[in-house]
Amino acid sequence: AEMIRQVKSLVRTVNYTSAGTVEFLVDETDKQNFYFLEMNTRLQVEHPVTEMVSGGGDGVDLVYGMINVAAGRGIPEEYLDLVHRGYDLESMTEEE
Repeated sequence: AEMIRQVKSLVRTVNYTSAGTVEFLVDETDKQNFYFLEMNTRLQVEHPVTEMVSGGGDGVDLVYGMINVAAGRGIPEEYLDLVHRGYDLESMTEEE
């Protein structure tokens, strides 16, 4: 809940109104401290994974949401009370 509050505060402070990602590191302590890494002001290539774990039924369509915001219609009403069903994780493997 605190991480979501921080993200909302960040995007309001910078007046950001489109899709993007805010990334954090989370420590392993019981306190689950988290630390801001970066904000990407674009739709990530991995967005289909996020769509699958966000919302009910078939998930959420982030491209549809971005188009609505860009057209001045705001965030689609059905996106305002999303229920997250899991987590998404990105990893990179480097071969040398």
